[in-house]
Amino acid sequence: MECDNISNEKTKNWKGINKSLLTRSFGKQLFPSLIPSLEHTLLFKIPIGINNIPEAYPKEYCDTWDNNHVKMPCSRHNLFLVHHNNKSSKKNRWDVITYSLLKPILSSEELEKAIISYNPKYKDKWRFYLLHSFFDECLNEEETEEFFSNLLPKIIKLALQLPTLVTKPIPLLKQTHNHSISLSQMQIACLLANAFLCTFPHRNVSNSKSEYSEYPYINFNGFFQLIVNSSANQYLYEKLKCIICYFKKVTSANSVLNGVVTYSRRRLPSGDLPYWLQSTKKLTNLYITSDGTIEDNGDGMLQVDFANKFIGGGVLGHGSVQEEIRFLICPELLVSQLFSEKMLHTEAIIITGVERFSDYSGYANSFEWKGVHLDVTPVDDNNRRYTTVVAIDALYYNDPKNQFKTKNLRRELHKSFAGFSWGQYSECSDVAIATGNWGCGAFRGDCHLKSLLQLMSAAQANRDVAYFTFGDTKLMDSIHSMHTFLKSKNITVGEVSRILIKYYACLETLPYVGVHDYIYDAITNKSCQVFENKGYQSGVIPHYSQNQLLRNNYKSVEFNTSVLQTSNTENDQTLEQSHPCSSSSSAELSQPYSSLNLSKSTFEKSQASSSSNIVKFTSGETKCCLNTTLIESPSEESQLSSSLKLIKSTPEKLQGETELRHFDGIAIDATDHIHKQNTQDIKYLPVNQFRLNNDEERTMCINQQKNSWLQLNHSKKDFQSAIEKSSVTGHLSILKRDREENDGGKRVVKRKISEYFLPKR
Repeated sequence: MECDNISNEKTKNWKGINKSLLTRSFGKQLFPSLIPSLEHTLLFKIPIGINNIPEAYPKEYCDTWDNNHVKMPCSRHNLFLVHHNNKSSKKNRWDVITYSLLKPILSSEELEKAIISYNPKYKDKWRFYLLHSFFDECLNEEETEEFFSNLLPKIIKLALQLPTLVTKPIPLLKQTHNHSISLSQMQIACLLANAFLCTFPHRNVSNSKSEYSEYPYINFNGFFQLIVNSSANQYLYEKLKCIICYFKKVTSANSVLNGVVTYSRRRLPSGDLPYWLQSTKKLTNLYITSDGTIEDNGDGMLQVDFANKFIGGGVLGHGSVQEEIRFLICPELLVSQLFSEKMLHTEAIIITGVERFSDYSGYANSFEWKGVHLDVTPVDDNNRRYTTVVAIDALYYNDPKNQFKTKNLRRELHKSFAGFSWGQYSECSDVAIATGNWGCGAFRGDCHLKSLLQLMSAAQANRDVAYFTFGDTKLMDSIHSMHTFLKSKNITVGEVSRILIKYYACLETLPYVGVHDYIYDAITNKSCQVFENKGYQSGVIPHYSQNQLLRNNYKSVEFNTSVLQTSNTENDQTLEQSHPCSSSSSAELSQPYSSLNLSKSTFEKSQASSSSNIVKFTSGETKCCLNTTLIESPSEESQLSSSLKLIKSTPEKLQGETELRHFDGIAIDATDHIHKQNTQDIKYLPVNQFRLNNDEERTMCINQQKNSWLQLNHSKKDFQSAIEKSSVTGHLSILKRDREENDGGKRVVKRKISEYFLPKR
């Protein structure tokens, strides 16, 4: 039990299960296994052997230049035009790269000139402002000389070993394809050295029509062109320090790069996606803390990268938040940007075995490199570290309220489950997940919602969770309380899903009610109470608690539950191309949500009566209102099958009647007041907007509305009749004459609508 592991919570910075009880991957066989197959490409010879450096495989360089593999700088197909003496000729770019980089380079200006020599297309476009200011303003003369005389030649030497270190074509990890690539640390260092020197062909253009427009940046030219024009941009220097720290480590004489890193792309087909509304899974264990970080304290767990759909995000730009920081302190993650296409909605990228090279402090503009990090993470039999990074991208919301839409709830559940269920049939199937406020920063996600969605996905994947709130103790308390509450009530993932679907409707009327308050109320008050919101204006919350107001105003309609179910790949691709916050394309009416009336007099008369609202169909979402009905007439395409049936409710009738409806607490026998044929399309005004003191006045209000609708129907019939007559006589004015004859030639004085509802004196 969680409570058994909690002692003196007020004095400690964590809650829930003890972290030592969470399952780690240490000693297990990491997934995927290092076995070459159609779904796993290995670029080195196996078996490796303990403490041995992996050898490139095959021995001879195999040149491939197509749309399914990385186009390598050393390929014989990597050509560009050279103009000399009014003549044009094709030249191998790798020869130019080798020639330019082997010249002495003693300054950042000379380095820029060398890089542009094999990228002549950008001669008048590129200017490496960051690189120049870094050596001029950030480093002293001794450090600058050390870089150009010692470190840069080593980086160049490492880069030029590409044809002998990476001999096998590197496949692209394309959308909708599951595939893994395993590289040795030496091969990774060689690839990153080429990225630093901007040698990869066709990777410098960012427009939508370019060959690699769906892939992240890999060459460093964009990063070198950033400008530090204020103290707020000083963190860019710190980012560059992390990269230089990495190259110092991998090129040092005593460095042994015998490790292996595996890059995997995972896509869940529609048949493997969970049916969230039907899930019977219970929440798993939770360890939550306001201290520590995922990379420091989530050792041996699946460590979540709060990714961009273009993996790496702004690491080679201005970005310096969670994903970018992780890529800076573990630069081997950067290689994923070379071959990973933009992620779709049911895809995740998993990277296993990376090493950490730097320590840091701060976040965003306060990010600062703090020195070399010694990574002591254990390795498996294949020299892969027990570090697994799971990259999943959250949606960005222009309007944060849109994240509660059913379509977006489903998408985030699918996305997180794609990452959390990685290796579910391996020895690491029960390894815990280390995560935090995924998508809650610049992407404007709600921490309470995103934490709950991740807990649901983890439960579906049968994994415990270690959650880091990054210093937010109030959030820690809130998430832990909700988790404890849901577990104590034995609430399933499916039940939470259904409650979350209804929450979006609540936001329409009560935008200040938090998702946690709503869930507490929905579960505590299963017979959902209804309260007349007298005197409250929309968006105004009184001084007492929002949760109390919610209990007094809890009346909602079931959304289209099928929206949360599995969608096929085609739909996912369509969603990816559209705006992430666009509304659903359709909505259907499902069974209304039952609730009890809080009004004391009505409650005593009918304790078991249920209620529902009329659903207004739109082109986007099904809307739901609290204590109110919608007065717009239905279109032909979206008429309700029948009007409200007002039935005098008794417990016996509740058991026997399957078509029971309840309108704002009023119980009326339909046979005494409404003829079904004449009231097929009756819609009612919200009765709680009038000053009605008792049930009698409410009944009168409803009857007056009914009569108004009947008169409107008669008018429609008269108008239709007049149209038919006019088609014969050619005169439409007959309708006016008929009315004057019926009224005795006198003009009928129109009454104000409020007069219909004044109490009789």
